[in-house]
Amino acid sequence: MRAFVVTVSLLVLGVVAVNALEAWKADRHDRQFRRVAADLRPGQAVIVTRELDDRRLQRVRLQVIPRPTVVAFGSSRIMPLGGAALGLGPGQFYNAAVSAASVEDYIAFWQLLRRDGRVPSVAIFSIDHWALARSQEKMRWLALSGEVSEFLTRTGHGAGWGWAPLQAAVYRWAQFKELFSYTVLKASLADLERTLRGRHRRGAEVEASVRRDVVAEARVGARRAVRADGSLIYDRAYDGQSVEEVSAEAVRFARAGARGLGEFRADPGRLARLEILWRDMRAAGVELVVYLPPYHPAAWALVRADRRASVALADYAADVAALAARVGARFLDASDPGSIPCGAEQFYDGDHVRAECLRAVIERLLGSPRPGSSS
Repeated sequence: MRAFVVTVSLLVLGVVAVNALEAWKADRHDRQFRRVAADLRPGQAVIVTRELDDRRLQRVRLQVIPRPTVVAFGSSRIMPLGGAALGLGPGQFYNAAVSAASVEDYIAFWQLLRRDGRVPSVAIFSIDHWALARSQEKMRWLALSGEVSEFLTRTGHGAGWGWAPLQAAVYRWAQFKELFSYTVLKASLADLERTLRGRHRRGAEVEASVRRDVVAEARVGARRAVRADGSLIYDRAYDGQSVEEVSAEAVRFARAGARGLGEFRADPGRLARLEILWRDMRAAGVELVVYLPPYHPAAWALVRADRRASVALADYAADVAALAARVGARFLDASDPGSIPCGAEQFYDGDHVRAECLRAVIERLLGSPRPGSSS
């Protein structure tokens, strides 16, 4: 029995040691990357990988950018939108979108902007249904729980939302559990194997970014990159897809449930936090521009044909529209791509639209070509 206990203990310790080493390496690379990203200048971009923690990147950038006229909040569905697409000059626009964004992400980034005196004139919100969902598969925003708690305390809601410290503890617990994760172990061992074989480890592109991959936008080439204004340059591989291939992917996306739309139910707590946020922004003099992002035409047809998804989408649109009306925000439901219009050729894949469609959405909503302009 003692031998068994010793063996199991050694195995557990081995798992923890390997995972801890990889976590330390990832954190070191992330810190190095953030130091470089903090120095981005207009006209430059930094090469990134899909594994980058974009919340940490945004936290750094939002503390060093000049005060923007317009800031965009949302998920990956608004990431391609840059200032140039809206006719705004260098430093006037910043895209604060992050993957799988939630209301808490919006709150954290607004808190950083307001705290550091970078309050914009206009805030554009692309609201996905999962930002308001009762349950989220990955609560990535917990990495920003300190800023969320700070915002709620500043706005006088800290006592009524005592969950913030608890959520921070949940985040730390999730980090601790990764030390014992078999899934993490497999990835860590694969990294070690590649290192021993002399091959590039996962995340080597980030190391390259630290050394040399802050480049002029014109030199990004086929790679994925983030501009100085926070907007995303997609891999050139997306341009090689035909309209038919993208449409087929959109059909698969919709048939797979369009990110749980059929089961979607808005969380009253998240709606309440979004209202607190928007009222605070309005009190600071920020004009709010809110829209629901467009679906690919092929995906939209299937979503509309699915009764559960259609009802959930209508409920979500009604919730956001009512909230926008209460706080005095401009609102547009752009879910139907034909209402803009945005054609199938304006999508990167089954879920993400190109900058020209996003520009058309904003212009349709504002009735003018430039948000934040005096015209």
